[in-house]
Amino acid sequence: MMSYNYDQCVRTIQEQRRRAYVNANANASTVNEGVTARAVATTAPDLAALQQSIDGFANLSRHCPMTPLFWMQYARDTEKIMEGLMMLESPNDGEEQQLQTQARINALETSAGILELALGEFPGCSLLHLYYLESLAEMVYQRERTHQVNVQSGSVNNMDTDARHDAIRKLNNAFEAAWENVGKGSHVNEGMIVSEIYQLRGSFILFHLSSAVKDLKTEAANVGMMDTSGASAIFHQLQNLFQSWSKTPMGEGANDEMMQDMEYLWDKACVLLMSLCDGEQQRLQQKQELDKAKATLWKYIDHERKKTSSLTNILSSFEDEIDVAMSNEGIALPKWSFLSQQSDERCGSSDKDSESFAQALKRSNSKWDQVLLVDTNRFLLGLGGIETSRAFLKLVNHLQRTYQGSKRKGSNADRSAIDEYVARYKYSAICSLFERTMAECPTVESCWVSYIAFLRGEWIRVQSETRVLTEMEGKAELHRQLQQQQEKLSSALQSTSHRATRNCPYSSTLFEMRMVSLGLTTASNFEPDNIMAVVQEATELGFLNQNQRAMLHLRLVAILIVKRRLLSLISLGNMPHAHETLIGVDYDQAESAGSRSMVGPPSQTMMEEVQDLLDDIRDMYDEVDAYLFKSHPTWLEGKVAFWKHRALTEAYVALPVTLALRKASQNVNGIDEEKEVAADKEATSCFEKLVKAQKPSHPDQWRDYIRFTSFHNTWNKIETKGIVTSVSTLCKTRGLFHRAMSSVKKAGGEEQDTCTIAKKHPWMAKGMDATFYQRDYDTALSDLCFEYLEFERANGSEGSFSHAQGLVSSKLAHWNPPTASVASAPFDQGELHGKRKLEPPKNESSLVADELDKDEEAPNAKRACSKTNLKQPKKTDGVHKVRIGKMEYPAHPFTIHVSNLNKETQDMDLVDAFRPEFGAIVHAKILREKHFGKGGHHFHGQSKGCGLVQFQDRLSVEKSLQRDGDFEVGGKTLKIQRSHLPAVGLIPSGLHRVNPKGEGKASRRNKVRKESKTKEGENARGVDGSESMEVDDNGPQVEVGDTKQKKNPVTTSSPGSLSLSALSFKPRGIQGRRQKPKISLDANKK
Repeated sequence: MMSYNYDQCVRTIQEQRRRAYVNANANASTVNEGVTARAVATTAPDLAALQQSIDGFANLSRHCPMTPLFWMQYARDTEKIMEGLMMLESPNDGEEQQLQTQARINALETSAGILELALGEFPGCSLLHLYYLESLAEMVYQRERTHQVNVQSGSVNNMDTDARHDAIRKLNNAFEAAWENVGKGSHVNEGMIVSEIYQLRGSFILFHLSSAVKDLKTEAANVGMMDTSGASAIFHQLQNLFQSWSKTPMGEGANDEMMQDMEYLWDKACVLLMSLCDGEQQRLQQKQELDKAKATLWKYIDHERKKTSSLTNILSSFEDEIDVAMSNEGIALPKWSFLSQQSDERCGSSDKDSESFAQALKRSNSKWDQVLLVDTNRFLLGLGGIETSRAFLKLVNHLQRTYQGSKRKGSNADRSAIDEYVARYKYSAICSLFERTMAECPTVESCWVSYIAFLRGEWIRVQSETRVLTEMEGKAELHRQLQQQQEKLSSALQSTSHRATRNCPYSSTLFEMRMVSLGLTTASNFEPDNIMAVVQEATELGFLNQNQRAMLHLRLVAILIVKRRLLSLISLGNMPHAHETLIGVDYDQAESAGSRSMVGPPSQTMMEEVQDLLDDIRDMYDEVDAYLFKSHPTWLEGKVAFWKHRALTEAYVALPVTLALRKASQNVNGIDEEKEVAADKEATSCFEKLVKAQKPSHPDQWRDYIRFTSFHNTWNKIETKGIVTSVSTLCKTRGLFHRAMSSVKKAGGEEQDTCTIAKKHPWMAKGMDATFYQRDYDTALSDLCFEYLEFERANGSEGSFSHAQGLVSSKLAHWNPPTASVASAPFDQGELHGKRKLEPPKNESSLVADELDKDEEAPNAKRACSKTNLKQPKKTDGVHKVRIGKMEYPAHPFTIHVSNLNKETQDMDLVDAFRPEFGAIVHAKILREKHFGKGGHHFHGQSKGCGLVQFQDRLSVEKSLQRDGDFEVGGKTLKIQRSHLPAVGLIPSGLHRVNPKGEGKASRRNKVRKESKTKEGENARGVDGSESMEVDDNGPQVEVGDTKQKKNPVTTSSPGSLSLSALSFKPRGIQGRRQKPKISLDANKK
């Protein structure tokens, strides 16, 4: 698939770097065994091998984007080889120290330039930011050393001073960029890296403050007075650093020494400020002010740390899942590389405070040697797969839902810690997390798709808010802020979509999203050539050339974007302020039928631009036609999709626009009928090629052709050719119907091999599937026949209608349309033959007698012989079947089988997802692998990705089957089928309902029986409450008046029926042995 061997390129680079750093690698791998960091840092590399590794990096970058670790290794190798080559050219040993410093500065500048390119590709990589910051900090350190040497020698010049200030300014900007991308809580479990960035920033502020204090003292010695406002401003930067530090959520281990670091930085800064005081009284006053400021600041920090702690607890659960996923894929960052002791250069001190502060800016080589010189590291190599990307997207989706919810709640609602966090940073926090995801999983398409879709949604939201504010007065400042925000989003959207196609050149979806993003963000300076350049890039990369459908789809999408620009230009106008003043209604907005558009007559400039875009669209269609003819001359499906796309564009965009331009320019240049005739012929020619491209033609193609002919000829030519046009249009439409009926095949044949995106709701297709989608042939044919009959019924004669009926009958003679009604619940065929037919309810006495007659029936009585009718269907003929292998089993009427489940989905997740949609659930379970061996039965096995859901009603099964392929659980679309196995074996009677609760025949029978028992009890007690009973072999008899009737053994007078204890109740549907009647004699008998 690749046009180059990626693995071979990487192996070559690693081999050359192993040769270059052979001694350094050995020392770096044994740093923890006693080899000092200085020994590793001073090991001289092999410059020839370094040059070959740099050539390898350059070759790799020409083919594909490099990963963050490769970028850092590339910068490190370039820095080493430049420094080594410059030292080889040293002419004089007396100037070796100065030349070494200058060589170090030049090497660091080149390395920083490479790292800036790397941060453009991966701005969310915290390790890359730290390496870049430490490189710039060391460059500031080297510049300071050069400045001090020049001061001592008296050779200070403006160039050295400007270079020193530029290095400081560049480092400040780098800190701002780092906080923007990694300092907003998006790297909780990488808090140790973020903490080092804060520590480096604090050391830099101390260095800056010490330099300012030193300059003030020099100024005071020369002038006799000094202005301390600059030092106070630098000290205020330190306070802002502490506030930002306390608000940043960081994981375990990163916050342990935060307060100690703050105390150290604060004390050092206070010492520097107090050194400017003149006299003990001023020193005491300055100390009191600093103590008061510290108390206020520490109180604020304590409050923010408590809030941040709760936020960290929420985010840590997601971050832990990310760590587990990265560990499983072997790409986790080893923490030991950042917990090691600082190098001697970093921790060295001197007698002078200014030199010690500058020394703290020097980069720690021992730490980076373990990261950049060990070729067995697997982190930051772009190896993040499905598991890691899924863990990242889970956290992203959680933040997105919180973000959407916070916008609905408003600012006055009670907010949790996560709500306040999202409200503070808005969409930028989600973007930072997306960028971190891209640094770990740059080749996972779904991550890029989600990121671009989020940015595009935010861009559209800001654009809508900007349009609304345009009509409001007194909102100029807010309008300006929204415009800046939209410009920032436009830049991010273009950059992200471009990086996505560079990292995933095999994805046609990302190329499509990139073109759509260009169409959105470049409305003011739109150029069709920029859109086609994306298609050309996809062609040159070669990853999609074998996918003919993808390449055709990208070309048609490019035309669609230009067509959208054309429609938007017509609806809103082409002036720069058109989008701000809402001259008209945009083409994608709804407008009532009776409303009038506010768009005025088009200007000459607008008409020329519209004509240019129209010519560009037709040129692009010609290019696609030439591409199909040259590359795929026998591809029938592509030709049908192309001609349908072009025919609809010519009919509903190109032709109306041409007519409108002709009408608008007739007062200036006169009527140009040639353009109108040419446009009409072009549209008709496209439809003719469409219906002839496929044999037999698809009915929907004829329907589009007929629709165009009937409407276009009516509203276009009636003004010029009079009322005859209406009759001519009817005749032409009838002729097209005749051609269509002779061109299409009969319904009921074999289905065509067409592109469908899903079995359910195929009309909701999007993207490449929509381009090649065709409806079911028989359904489309029935619609065509229906429209033909409706046309003849309304506009034809009796003869033409009869002729139409004959044609339609011949086409639909063998078609049995599927029923569109909801599938009924399976039932027993015996019910149709009276075996389970529900009889009308009997009276009380007959019902009780029937129950007693069943008990009196002799156990050895012969049953009546029933003759089997072989013509009648079996009881299982109406039952749904489930095919397992080559065997078929009857489907369980209440259970469904769901597959394509997430591995982390649990039983209750199925219950929570299915119960609100489809009704009550008896049981749901995930099918898991079996555990064997000791202790296996104590643990759940790994999920098989499927499960069973058993409902209480049959109708719930039918409802769920209709959502097959359209129902999601845990972010995955489920496959829903019938199951031959129940989810649970033993079900209490009454939970499975054939009929709604209370309407089944068992319920009615129980109701009648209960009423019968109640009345029997009342009759047995009589008027005065006395009873007379006799016992015979058939059971007790109750004497009521002159008659005797058998009494149900369970009556209201029995002790069991009157007791309310727990032992007197029985589960529903569980019948025990009949209790023997108990005889009680009244007082008279006694």
